[in-house]
Order: sequence, then structure tokens, then C-alpha cells
Amino acid sequence: MSKISKAGRAVGIYGCFTETGEPSETRATAAEVEICPLCMEPLQKKQRLICTHAFCADCLEGSILTLGLQCPVCLKALRVVGDQPEGKMTWERKDWFLLISYIIPKRIQTKAHPNPGKLFIGIKTEAWLPNSWEGEEVLKLLQRAFEQKLVFTVAATDGAAERVVFNDIPHSGDMNACYKRGFLQEVKAALRAKGIE
Repeated sequence: MSKISKAGRAVGIYGCFTETGEPSETRATAAEVEICPLCMEPLQKKQRLICTHAFCADCLEGSILTLGLQCPVCLKALRVVGDQPEGKMTWERKDWFLLISYIIPKRIQTKAHPNPGKLFIGIKTEAWLPNSWEGEEVLKLLQRAFEQKLVFTVAATDGAAERVVFNDIPHSGDMNACYKRGFLQEVKAALRAKGIE
């Protein structure tokens, strides 16, 4: 059984990953840019599903609205797997709040990140949710998102070294902001777009 090379990560005609039998520098260079099978453009804010198909975040969100929670290519039940590095998520009750703590230590980037083999800067941060039934519901959804590696990503910031940053799921770093009208609905909508509800 042959291994899938970097060139083998290229998206085929139907959006399926293909294996390459012949190493070719031209192919490897062309394969560096993955194409979204929905818009046929280079991937923007890449979202990879458990079935291995990858899409632009906006394209996938639109597909979920029309097709429901299934892969638009193979029609398998949708479960997005992100590129978040390994880390730890804990939480505790603090009177009227739920305090979430995230720790992702610095590590070497993998092939899912911008510069495999290079170091990225980790993160230690906190987020707040209201201590209510809806806050607890969102907490459970965020735990699932963290398990599916969707809460953080590795990104270059201002030309500096790559670092761990929040992905596109809203978080409140301020106790009072988590009680803002519509905040929990905004978080749930972002999670729903990733197949978590």
C-alpha cells in the first residue's frame, strides 16, 4: 500500500483525495494549493471533514444550509475536524459565570499547519460564559468543538512567528460581555456552521 505524498493531498475531479504513483516536482508544487470542490477556488479558512474532504468555511456553511449536516461530496454525516494543536480545556463555576481555561503549549507545527517542522507559539487564555442552562449548553458544544480541534488554529500574525489564535468561534474574554444580548446565539450559530449542535 503506497503512502499518500504531499502531492497526494491534491483534490481530484470530484473532490476526493487521490494517491500519486509518480513523484513529480510539478505535481508537488501544484498540490500545495488545495482547491475547494464547491467554488473551485483555493481554500479559504479551510474546514476538513472526518471523511477527509476539505472546503472553504463559507462554502461549507452554505452547503449545510441547503443539504443539511452531510458532506457535499460523499454525503456522509458531517463532522468537521480542524487543525488545532493538542492542548487542554478545563472549566469551573465562578458564582454567576462559567470560566473556561485553555492551554496549548508551544510545539512543532505538523503538516496541517502553515510551516510544518517549525515552532509555533502556544496560548494560555480564559473565556467566560453565563452560569445558566443556556451557558452550560454552549459549554458542552464548545467542549465538542475543542475535541474536534476547531477552537484554535495556527496562524502567522504581523509577519512574526506563527502562533495559536482563536479560530472563528466567538469567545468572551470579559465577564460582562458574555451576558451581552445575542452572544450565546452567535456562538451557537458559529458552532452549527461546523456541524456542532
